[in-house]
Amino acid sequence: MGMDDSIQSLVALGFTELEAEVYTFLLQESPATGYRVAQAIGKPAANTYKAIETLQNKGAVIVERGASRLCRAVPSDELLSQMERSFCDRRTKAAEALAGLRGSPDDDRIYQLQSAEQVYARCRTMLARCKQVAVLDVFPLPLERLRPEIEAAAERGVYVSLRTYQPAEVKGVEVVYSNKGQAVMEVYPGQWVILIVDGVEQLLAFLTPDGRGVHQAIWSRSAFLSFVLNDAVWGSTILLALVKLIDRGAPVEEIQGALDHYRKSFSYDIPGYRELLRRFGEPVPEPEGA
Repeated sequence: MGMDDSIQSLVALGFTELEAEVYTFLLQESPATGYRVAQAIGKPAANTYKAIETLQNKGAVIVERGASRLCRAVPSDELLSQMERSFCDRRTKAAEALAGLRGSPDDDRIYQLQSAEQVYARCRTMLARCKQVAVLDVFPLPLERLRPEIEAAAERGVYVSLRTYQPAEVKGVEVVYSNKGQAVMEVYPGQWVILIVDGVEQLLAFLTPDGRGVHQAIWSRSAFLSFVLNDAVWGSTILLALVKLIDRGAPVEEIQGALDHYRKSFSYDIPGYRELLRRFGEPVPEPEGA
C-alpha cells in the first residue's frame, strides 16, 4: 500500500487530508518539529501547526514539552485500537439516546439501497430481528458474507428456507440448490440476494459479479408485498426440492414424506399475515409462546 493509499485510508476514518499527511509523515520521520513537517509536506506552517494540535487532541500525535516541541506519531496499531474503543463508547451512548425515540408509523414505501455494504448491513439487521421464518434465494458470494447471521438465526429457532445455486452446507439450515445453478449464474451478470423475514419486510438486491457493487437494490416493509413475495419464493423453493426428488427417481413414499415435511413448514401463521390483519382486517391473537 503506497503513501496515497495510507492517506486515503485515514481520510475514510475521519481525518482531514492535511491531518493524514502530517500523521503519515511523522510515522516515518518521528520526532520532528512542526516546521520541519510543514517543509517536508509542502504545506503552510500555520496550517500544519493547527493540524498537529488537532492530531494531538485525537491522540494520534504526542508533543514534547520542551522548547523544541518535537512531535512523534503514536504507533498505528495503538491509534486504531484507541479509535475503535472511542467509537464503541460513542455508539453505546448513541444507542441509548436513540432507543427512547418512537418508531415511525406504518410505511409501505419501497426504498433503494446504493451500496453493497448497505445491502449486507440491512440483511444482517433483518436476520437479527427475525422471529419465525426467513426465506432466502441467494447466490454464492452473498451467501458467504451472510452465513454467520443465517446460522445464528437458525440457532435461535428461526425456520430458514435457503435456495442457492451450488451445493452448500449451512449449519441448522435445509439448503435447496438447483442442479442447473451454474447455468443460471452464467446467464446473470451479477450476484443476487432475495431475503424476506417473517413475511413482514423484504430486500431484493442484484450485485455486481464480484459482490462489491450494486446494479439495483430495494428494501421495503410493506406487509402486503413482503407476505406475497414470501409465499412466492418459499413455494418455488419447495417445488424445486420436490422436482429434484422426481428427477432422480425417488420412490413415491420419499416424495410424499418430503411433501408432508414441507406442508408442515409452510404456514400462513407468521407475523406478516398478522400484520395484514392488524392493518386491513380483523386482529388475531398472538400465537402461544410468541
